[in-house]
Amino acid sequence: MRRTVRGVWRGAGLTLAAALLTGTLPAQAASGASQSAGPPAGGMVLDRVVAVVNDEAVTLSEIQEEGQPVVRRIFQDFVGEERERRLEDAQKRLLDDLIDRRLMSQVAKREGMLPSAAEIAGAIEELKRNNNAADDAQFRTLLKAEGLTLEQVRRTVEERLAIGRLLARQIRSTIILSEDELVQSYQSHQEKYKREPLAKIRHILIPVPPGGDEASRARAEEARAKIQAGADFAEVARQYADSTSGASSNEPMTIHRGELAPEIEAAAFGQPPGGVSPLVRTEAGWHVIKVERVQTEPVASYAEVRDSIRDQLFQEKFEAKRKDWLASLRSRAFIQVLVQPEDLGVEAKKP
Repeated sequence: MRRTVRGVWRGAGLTLAAALLTGTLPAQAASGASQSAGPPAGGMVLDRVVAVVNDEAVTLSEIQEEGQPVVRRIFQDFVGEERERRLEDAQKRLLDDLIDRRLMSQVAKREGMLPSAAEIAGAIEELKRNNNAADDAQFRTLLKAEGLTLEQVRRTVEERLAIGRLLARQIRSTIILSEDELVQSYQSHQEKYKREPLAKIRHILIPVPPGGDEASRARAEEARAKIQAGADFAEVARQYADSTSGASSNEPMTIHRGELAPEIEAAAFGQPPGGVSPLVRTEAGWHVIKVERVQTEPVASYAEVRDSIRDQLFQEKFEAKRKDWLASLRSRAFIQVLVQPEDLGVEAKKP
């Protein structure tokens, strides 16, 4: 499966701020890490254990290091009460998310699902390519802008690959969707698949000079006859279209009901795909219209939306099973939280 920053962290580019707020912030260091997150303005903070998960510790430095990118983004984007609310929500999610991932990492390690060094390196190389980073130095610069390091990303990739394998075995492999389920969902949610009529057309405008209506019409009829006979539309447009008005185009244009003059819409929606409408006269001149595609069905067909329905139902089942499975892991684990989330004090360091 192709791994990108978007796929690993469900973020855009190297922006990981939104990940925390959706519960998908990347993992921090492996068990036992105690790197300092750096002292806040008031003085040095000594590292300490904030939670115990079975026989492994979650440290304050992990919380600080992992949380500061999103905190910095919150400080950049929000002020006042909204900032405080988002900070509080972020810190509440952070510790729970770390505990869940620590539990899953323990199971993955126990079941021999850790990725090889080559797999980790390959995933990081793909991250570089997808972010147009030519080498490690440039990649480190991109990461620094997000408050991250290459070492963090390497640890994150290792954990994500391991957890991905674990979830594939424990959850994904157990989800089966029948065709009847997909059809039932489609039939029960028709309002989700409503769509506006549209047509894709090619268009030539031949303007009418003062007193030249008949001559312009004859020219338009000549162009229309050539197109009906199979001549290349773009070539006919170059020969006959008004090059100064900008109203003609060699490229198809997509229109919806209510966007153009009623006469043009009637021609566009009144022909089958491939059809050439009768000439249309407007104040601008004579129009030659070829219809490339017409979509008039008020609801998308099942065939068109089947894959998206399957993806949605699968994701819904996956999230429900994942939640239940994590609850089961938690119920069998020893988890001791030593610091309340609101007391973590995650700060926004400068990159």
